Amino acid sequence: MIYLIISDVHSNWESLQKFIELSQSIKHDKKVCLGDIVGYNADPNPCVEWIRDHVDIVLAGNHDYGVLEKIDISYFNLPARAACLWTRTALTKENREFLNSLTNAREQDGITWVHASPFEPDEWHYVNNQYDAEVNFPHFSTPCCFLGHSHKPVILELRPDSKIEPIFDSIYSLKADCRYIVNVGSLGQPRDGNPDPAFAIFDSEACTVEIRRFSYDIALTQEKIKSQGLPSILAERLDAGY
Repeated sequence: MIYLIISDVHSNWESLQKFIELSQSIKHDKKVCLGDIVGYNADPNPCVEWIRDHVDIVLAGNHDYGVLEKIDISYFNLPARAACLWTRTALTKENREFLNSLTNAREQDGITWVHASPFEPDEWHYVNNQYDAEVNFPHFSTPCCFLGHSHKPVILELRPDSKIEPIFDSIYSLKADCRYIVNVGSLGQPRDGNPDPAFAIFDSEACTVEIRRFSYDIALTQEKIKSQGLPSILAERLDAGY
């Protein structure tokens, strides 16, 4: 089975459109979205609608829950909170109902899928490094867990000697005697210093993970953010990938 895995689209329609274009030339069996479909950027409805109609496994993230008022957003920073409040007014009823139907974690096809972390998924912990991974590996039983939330792609490998190694290779062959947490990065707002969106291709038969990146029309996304009166920092950060 070959999976195309995206996360943290954050209402970035230009990035999602480019992913859609690329996906047509990549052989795959299922598409997966690990949550945070909305927030930050200016196109929540087309993003939710495409994911609703074309993605096989879909999770919710904290920004999706924030828009639905299912969590307290007082801990969001000011630009994130402003975008959340704006999205509440922009989102259609049908798209709101779809987001409300989603959970933030599930196990399917022998794989753990979660937005933030298998350890306390409702607390929205980040998983960026071997120290975060050490806390999380005991909280799922499958060989692989795929997640997003931090917007920073990394493969975390738990070896038979209990050592955890971070791997940043763009293509990596998984080992049969190891377990993995794979952070697929962000499609809508990368934060690892690279403005190019990231997504993962997981081939469960070949046991390979590829983190693929691409460029898109950032300027158009920025124009839309500004035209909707959203905080300018949300546009500016896209250029820098932070």
